[in-house]
Amino acid sequence: MRKIDFTMENIKKCVCTKCAVQIESQCVKDKLKIMLLITQQDLDSPMMMGPDRVPGVYCATGKATCKDIKTNRICKCNDCPIWKENSLKEGEPSRHFCRNGEVK
Repeated sequence: MRKIDFTMENIKKCVCTKCAVQIESQCVKDKLKIMLLITQQDLDSPMMMGPDRVPGVYCATGKATCKDIKTNRICKCNDCPIWKENSLKEGEPSRHFCRNGEVK
């Protein structure tokens, strides 16, 4: 079983917010604004940057909470450093973690 850690390091590596699946989502844009405010205030505690506030790292956290994402679009998982570093191509699911849940 694979386990991807929900860490600031992985949040910074994640490409989900640049993905066609999320790029037009107002919910994702709102979460990005919150993340920017938190990082500007240097509040990087795990509680402040919980999975419900981060539009990404779904391979670690599971399905997206934003409902306005377009999961029928092609995801960018194969461009993601986390996906490459952890050989997620071989895991289940191998892509669209925002729709299919965390990797196992």
